[in-house]
Amino acid sequence: MRTSDLANYKRALLDCEDALNRVNLHEEEGYTVRFAIFSANLTNFLPEIPQSEHAELFKSLLTNLAFESFERNLLQIGDFCDVKGNIKSLKSNKTPQIFCTFHLGSYRIIANLLIRMGHNFSTIVRQDVYSKQIESMMSYTARMKEKYDTNSEVSVLNAEDPQILLKLVRELKSGRSLLVYLDGNTGTGDEKLDPVDFLSQKINARKGMTYLSYITGVPLVPVVSYRKPDRTNMLYAGEAIKAEPGTSREEFSTKTLQFLFDFFAKYVASYPEQWEGWNYIHNALISREDSLQSPPNSAYKRVHYEFNFSRYSIFELQDAPVLFDKILYSTYEISDGLKNYLLKPPFVNPKQALGKFIFKELVRQGILI
Repeated sequence: MRTSDLANYKRALLDCEDALNRVNLHEEEGYTVRFAIFSANLTNFLPEIPQSEHAELFKSLLTNLAFESFERNLLQIGDFCDVKGNIKSLKSNKTPQIFCTFHLGSYRIIANLLIRMGHNFSTIVRQDVYSKQIESMMSYTARMKEKYDTNSEVSVLNAEDPQILLKLVRELKSGRSLLVYLDGNTGTGDEKLDPVDFLSQKINARKGMTYLSYITGVPLVPVVSYRKPDRTNMLYAGEAIKAEPGTSREEFSTKTLQFLFDFFAKYVASYPEQWEGWNYIHNALISREDSLQSPPNSAYKRVHYEFNFSRYSIFELQDAPVLFDKILYSTYEISDGLKNYLLKPPFVNPKQALGKFIFKELVRQGILI
């Protein structure tokens, strides 16, 4: 790779960032809701990050998403990357492997390198992505094969196909590899889920890939991509994982799934602004509604109260004020009067100001603490 090519690549990323900085994000449709979900997910999964930093991290996430859009059709993206770790697996294109990754950093580098290294593989995507992007994905693969003179054969499979697991078994047994994004949490509705610890929460994760590895004997290889502060990319491949003789399917699946999410959690915690999963990880979150306790009687008799900013936020949705619960991911339309009251403490005698019923309800739900 020429030094000038890397310089041009970094300059293009800078142009993407400059273009985003010229946009008033707060006026963009859906910005408020997207930020509310992002902030709630950060609060729940990485509570050590102060809420005062959430807005800047969200802007950085949008910047990284802009980078990803630019890189989507960049055939030489693999040139702008340092590769470390289990390079042997990346170069071994004769035997099937299940490459597992997250939507972190410049994650398209992984498919780019697999094509250039001659792997025959299939990747699994959501129904909506399959419908909208199948043509562009196959066009990208064709252009890659022409540019790099590789014999790699790539196919794209629909994750919601009822026969997907059977098809994947056939793929692996025919000698083809798989590239899967574990954080997408998509698949057929009857596919079994396992609870796993992820950062500070428990989520439901699909264990189809660990089952496939056990049944077919094909190893799982965790691979992650992330951007360094100087905007260069790093790709790291972990050691291959394979079931030991005598290990049951359930034991292998449970332990391996947790290992994989632990592997990726380290990188998400280190580079939170580079993970697309903040937009949807709450869909996999195991509900904590049962763990919420009613406040003690003393909670209704305090002298001073404040709005619970750590759990709730207030924003405008279609010109109506909305209260957003960051734990339950629920929204409640409220009046302008209540919004103004909650956002202008200190609260003087809230029981009298709000009325006994509303006051008790706000304390019961932890809105006033």
